Amino acid sequence: MTGSVSAGGSGVDLTPFPVAGMTHNKDELRTRLLNQVESALYYLFPNGKRRGARFVVGNVQGDAGESLVIEIEGAKRGVWFDFATGESGDVLALWAAVRGFTLPGQFGELLDDLAGWLLVPRANAVAVEFKPSGAPVQDALGAVTGKWEYRSADGDLLAYVYRYDTRQGKQYRPWDVKAHAMRMPAIRPLYNLPEMASAEVVVLVEGEKCAQALIEVGVVATTAMGGASAGIDKTDWLPLSGKTVVIWPDHDAVGAKYAHAVTRRLCSMGVTVRAVRIPKDKPPKWDAADAVDEGFDIDSLLRAATAPQNDGGEIVAPAEAPKRFDISQWHAVERFVGKPKARRWLVAGVFPMAQAALVAAGGGVGKSFLLLSLAREVAVPDGTFINAPVLFGSSLAEHGVAIYITAEDDAIEVHNRLNALGSIPERLYVLPLPDAGGAQALFAPDSPSRGPGATKAWAELESQLKAMVDLRLVVLDPLQPLCALDLNVPENAQFVCSKLAALAASTGASVIVSHHFAKREATNPEQAREAIRGTGGLVDGVRSVYALWNPKEDSAKNICKLLGQPYQRGGVVMGAVVKANGRAYLNITTFLRDKRGLLVDRTAEVSRLRPADLDLRPELKAAITRAAAEGRPYTKSGGNGVYERRHELPEAFHALGKHRLAEWVTTLLANGELVGAIAEGSRLVKWLDVPTGPVASGHAAFAVGHQRRSAPSAEPAE
Repeated sequence: MTGSVSAGGSGVDLTPFPVAGMTHNKDELRTRLLNQVESALYYLFPNGKRRGARFVVGNVQGDAGESLVIEIEGAKRGVWFDFATGESGDVLALWAAVRGFTLPGQFGELLDDLAGWLLVPRANAVAVEFKPSGAPVQDALGAVTGKWEYRSADGDLLAYVYRYDTRQGKQYRPWDVKAHAMRMPAIRPLYNLPEMASAEVVVLVEGEKCAQALIEVGVVATTAMGGASAGIDKTDWLPLSGKTVVIWPDHDAVGAKYAHAVTRRLCSMGVTVRAVRIPKDKPPKWDAADAVDEGFDIDSLLRAATAPQNDGGEIVAPAEAPKRFDISQWHAVERFVGKPKARRWLVAGVFPMAQAALVAAGGGVGKSFLLLSLAREVAVPDGTFINAPVLFGSSLAEHGVAIYITAEDDAIEVHNRLNALGSIPERLYVLPLPDAGGAQALFAPDSPSRGPGATKAWAELESQLKAMVDLRLVVLDPLQPLCALDLNVPENAQFVCSKLAALAASTGASVIVSHHFAKREATNPEQAREAIRGTGGLVDGVRSVYALWNPKEDSAKNICKLLGQPYQRGGVVMGAVVKANGRAYLNITTFLRDKRGLLVDRTAEVSRLRPADLDLRPELKAAITRAAAEGRPYTKSGGNGVYERRHELPEAFHALGKHRLAEWVTTLLANGELVGAIAEGSRLVKWLDVPTGPVASGHAAFAVGHQRRSAPSAEPAE
């Protein structure tokens, strides 16, 4: 849903929406939002970036990229256009699209949500225009009656909260110091973090006034920003891990409800929770600040705090802490003597057995058909290969039961592809979810904590897979429709990867999930790795990542000419391992799409037919970049020289002479595509890297066997 206000898009004009009975003025909110448009955009799109007078992001889902453009200056401030979809609108339509409101039916809810972020009160009250300083702030709400600072555990200022006592009651206004905006931080800190850091017992109350009152009488106290009105999921509760927390709510129904919600969250983290029992003779809304004012015996009240109870009167206990590692069972002399056990591979150097891996590509590249082909090859017992024994640039090393689960292709599409692949082996299982009740989320927010969780569907699938005999491969294609979690959130991505890894370990199979690129442009392994959607958590969470991408048109045409094949757009695809834990097959693979639409590995033919004078500088730069990132950088010459270590490069470089390789490195250095870097403790600039790489920036972690420090007198001249 979008609202269109600019040429080139279609949608809903927000101007004529009815406002009768609404509690907010849409024009006022639009004006306030435009005045804070850049802060609002960073709030909506953490992956977005400012480009001059515009703000760019991938799409309304917030993926990285530059297809969605929002004006942030001038007369068109707030107007946006998505070049990928043709959608456009004004700033209110953008807020609706991102926050999930359907217009015009939910326009009132949209205004309420926007007013909440802007902190605009209902009933014509005017919100504060903050100018944080040491002096009291005067505005339409009157004089500030309270001001509190939120600081990190290290003492860095994070936010202010101001209190106003108006005729309508108390009003609070926060200021996000980092964003320079009148709002709460996106991740809300707890109050009094510096003192809490070393405390074993912390009292959690409602509001800064109550917390400060207890602090002034020697009690370590805290509050969530917003008190009982704060969203449980928006507060960072991790600083309370490992502590005993005494919850002291206000004496009313709202306080009791809040205490129950916080108790559930903290207990799910393994925190020991105690609840203050407020004396029955105390009036409604009686709180910790009132107790201090009365001179109440606070120590006795806190000592008498008991384990909290749920609505049914049952004691709420903290979650059982994970069992500690039994270090005595892992004595190195007993466990790691002799020849190490050889690692098993499904595809040598690409997909390890008993571990989780990721295959990523842009839309329409052909990863689904390729993965189905892989599943078929694994299930074939007699070596009757269609696209093997060379597959993904390497050899197939295991055979057995293969499970291919597709969330997008229906049974007809699957049948057509299997028919194109030839005979169907006995040990192949293919589950097209569109014909089996539709894709179900395997991972979703957990209902009590709203953190990441596994669903019943995952439990059922996991149980069936564990019962499979001789299971070698499980493919989930693609991951996104099977996951109701935001995979751009590292916690979610790590949780999903941990579940996939546990499944792989328990079954001994290679578990491969496919995923999409968030960005469209990728012409080498480094760009392909960066383009993977949700890359931070997903790429780090699996053991191996294989990416597929289309080369530049000129390169694709040269490859087709070399192979004597007519050029077709998208017909040439490159592939490579872009992340691996341990040694892996790192050469770039060349695939050619055949008449069936299947990607067939033609790397060996390309290497054999490639002219000796072909310029391989882009591939050389990519190989040098990868080596530097993995802590094993090259030098121009010498023991770690490109020529001396040429057999670590892709196969096309193995037969090249020393002069040719040195010439290409010199050209890359002269063009600024590569730079020379200096190692710690050295005085010679010799290690090769790209300008933004870890070696060039001084953050390299050298792998075992590669020089970290060298005495100046012992260094060879490179």
